[in-house]
Amino acid sequence: MSEPPKPRDEARRETLMRVILVGVFGGATLLYLLAGLFEQPLAPDNFTNSYSTSPGGHRALVELLQANNREVRSGGVKLRPPQPNGLDTETLALLEPGPEFVERYSGEFTELFAAVRERDSSVVLVLPKRHYSVLERPDSGELVLEENLHPLEEVREVLRATGFDRWLEVSRSEAPATRVIWWPEIGRELTVEVEGVAQVFRTPRDLPANFEILAANEIGDPVALLYRAEEHTGQGGVLLFSDPDIFTNRFIARPGAAEMAMHFFEFTPRDGAILIDEDLHGFSTDASLEYLAATPPGLWVTLSALLLLGLFAWRQATVLRPRSAEPQDRQARKYAIEGLARMMERAQDHHTAYKRVLKRSRLVLGTGGAQVQGAGAGTRTIQKGKTGRITRIQGGSDEERLVNAARKVAHQKRTGEADHSDWDFG
Repeated sequence: MSEPPKPRDEARRETLMRVILVGVFGGATLLYLLAGLFEQPLAPDNFTNSYSTSPGGHRALVELLQANNREVRSGGVKLRPPQPNGLDTETLALLEPGPEFVERYSGEFTELFAAVRERDSSVVLVLPKRHYSVLERPDSGELVLEENLHPLEEVREVLRATGFDRWLEVSRSEAPATRVIWWPEIGRELTVEVEGVAQVFRTPRDLPANFEILAANEIGDPVALLYRAEEHTGQGGVLLFSDPDIFTNRFIARPGAAEMAMHFFEFTPRDGAILIDEDLHGFSTDASLEYLAATPPGLWVTLSALLLLGLFAWRQATVLRPRSAEPQDRQARKYAIEGLARMMERAQDHHTAYKRVLKRSRLVLGTGGAQVQGAGAGTRTIQKGKTGRITRIQGGSDEERLVNAARKVAHQKRTGEADHSDWDFG
């Protein structure tokens, strides 16, 4: 017996449901992919880190420190303040952290400096100044390294994240081509010649006693500062340097620059290792799961999974029908039950067909549970209806019980009766 055609209203509702489903599913998929693309990871800064031998890198500084018997370790240190341990206290060195990475790790960065302003530790911060990018010459195809200055506002944002902006401001001056840096501790002046602008600190008001000016330019603007908490003991503290040029591969070989850099690090605990952070140069920025799912090759896996989910949802859309469609659903399932029973009967599998009829009878008879229980040899039971009474299905063989069960279900469906415990199909 073939399934009767669906009423026009029901078919229309099913079509509308599928259209809505496709719209919601497609819209959610599009938003997910777009959100993943906007989470594009930042490219690591390969030119100003401590491994780089480019003009803006700090590889020469690392080798200089190691040549002076200082232990140096570069890598990701998760921006944790070093614990005080006397002369063995480690020093966390942040050499020209990229402004974009400071913004990404703003929470950890701010917490770091909030902690070291209140207790003993040892942290070095050299503010960023220059950045580099690779360009290709259109005429020869040669790759060149282009140098530019960070916008001053970006450098000020880095200082602002430390909390020291309440006392200090970063500024630039193009007046002197030669910057004179003096170091009162060694009793003589060191003159370091640099190119372009000089980056210095400006103090809008008198500095608190926590600050000590270690170096300044020829007109007195601080370049190097040491900050220590009120109860600080021993070496260390927070060392701030405004202009990073003397620490870079490009300028460290100029007269006075290497000596100035080493004097600067003498204010850190001598026996403690120097930990150069590279998280703030992008060495630990992993792509988000959304970005990986929205870009090849992960995109192909995502689209395949979404296609399978879409097909499954399309197939299951007919389940989401109004309550008024339930009688038609039960009618359709009745045909399926009868067809399955006939198929099993032809296969001479009467016992399986009989159990299937009992198991599926609740779909035909409407509300109320249906379950199969043992009732002795040669006997099966079916429970149906609100009364909860037991109807016994009897027969001398599986085939007879199958026929009796089918007759019982058909009679209950036709009459709407819920209980026929007095029936006997012996």
